[in-house]
Amino acid sequence: MDLVSIDLGKIVELGTQVATTGALRMADLMPDDVFEMIVGIGMLIYELDPS
Repeated sequence: MDLVSIDLGKIVELGTQVATTGALRMADLMPDDVFEMIVGIGMLIYELDPS
């Protein structure tokens, strides 16, 4: 008796949808964080070699 049947082809499709939705959501929330990270990296490089 098989209580749960899983179609292996649907697992990939579901994973792709979840990953795409997560990436889009993070892209919506992250622009300020990305800018701050780029500025922070620039400041670190300047402090290591100010010339």
